[in-house]
Amino acid sequence: MKKHILALSLIGLLSTGSLSAAEPIHYYVIEKQAQPFQIEDGGITHRGIVTDIVKAVFQDSDYELKYHTYPFNRMITQLEAREEPNWITYGSPSWGNIQSKNLSEIPIYNVKHSLLSSSKEPFQFQDMDDLDNKAVVLLLGFEYPNLEPYIQQGKLEEVRVKDYTAAFRVLNRIPGHTVFVEMESRVKYNLDIQKLDRDAYQLQSFSSVIPDYPIHLAFDPEMDQQLQGFINKRLKTLQSSGELANIISNY
Repeated sequence: MKKHILALSLIGLLSTGSLSAAEPIHYYVIEKQAQPFQIEDGGITHRGIVTDIVKAVFQDSDYELKYHTYPFNRMITQLEAREEPNWITYGSPSWGNIQSKNLSEIPIYNVKHSLLSSSKEPFQFQDMDDLDNKAVVLLLGFEYPNLEPYIQQGKLEEVRVKDYTAAFRVLNRIPGHTVFVEMESRVKYNLDIQKLDRDAYQLQSFSSVIPDYPIHLAFDPEMDQQLQGFINKRLKTLQSSGELANIISNY
């Protein structure tokens, strides 16, 4: 009889555990190219502006974050195929891909683009004519719709690189003939993390070509509406409490 009671007790504990198991939320991270929005170390440790905001959204909730780290193009393929339901990452209404289909109600960050070049041969950028006879360095896999017309017309030569280290290397090797177009926050973060002298580079606004735009959390287009409502509510709470601003200021 005691064995029977023990067995029933174990079944009850297992049943209770399965009912109270945290619901998985699949968070997608871009490998090596998204700092400081997503900073990962071998897909094991995770932090960054977006990552810390996502962690704060689900803190002390009935949801459990599952991290999926991929190179950018493969991540997009995974998102489009809905390999995992109820996924979340970050995106913008101006991007025009799966990362723009279903966004959080409020933005989490405002993006500014800059033009980085070597200070060995400084120049003043006012319009696209100032980039004549220069090659523009761009990150592999990312789209730059505002630059495509100039590239297609042959007015700009593009050089694709896999990461920031390669981009800085190109600028240093061919000063005066190359410029790097990228988000200002990413450029500054990567210069600092690589302990490079900012004075060795010239950073200028590129907002006249790529206007500033907001970054949001991006959701699975078929995300459960109750879950999406929970995320949006938490985001607004983080905004009103000042926690969103505190997270951003850390980077």
